Amino acid sequence: MKKICISFAFFLSFIVMQTSGIVSASDTIDIKILSPDAVENYPGLETNVEVEITNLSNTELKNAMAYITMADIGKHMTVNLEDYGADVPVLLDTLKPQQSVKVELPIRFVYTSKYKLYVTVSSDDDLQIHSSESIPVHILGNTKIDPLIVQIVSIVMPVILLLLLFFVRTRKKQ
Repeated sequence: MKKICISFAFFLSFIVMQTSGIVSASDTIDIKILSPDAVENYPGLETNVEVEITNLSNTELKNAMAYITMADIGKHMTVNLEDYGADVPVLLDTLKPQQSVKVELPIRFVYTSKYKLYVTVSSDDDLQIHSSESIPVHILGNTKIDPLIVQIVSIVMPVILLLLLFFVRTRKKQ
């Protein structure tokens, strides 16, 4: 009898949590990045992030929009996507119950770094913001120039040019 009461209490608490939104609130929208799985390329790469968005709830979600969000892992900060051409969300209008929609979000990778890219969806009818799992993005440097060599050349070359100019002027005066 005691086991039945405990099982009933767990079942009842589960039902209460679902109806209050504690369990089901995060499961109203499913977001899957279909492609790419990861990005490793040089700056200037232009691509589309293909996403499937599914309304798992039993109600319509009006004025839904999807957009890219990126976090720079090295700097521990989010990225301003205006530079990446990815700052405009895609409007999904109304998502009917159990409806899936595929969208493509354009992006141009600009700066060298390591990022986490994920897609975020929000709706006027849902107070929660929903995000996909992230994909790794590694934008490689264009060259393998050693910064120390660049500093040496940028200091030594002007000095050599100044000495050469000084030498030519002194030769002309003689």
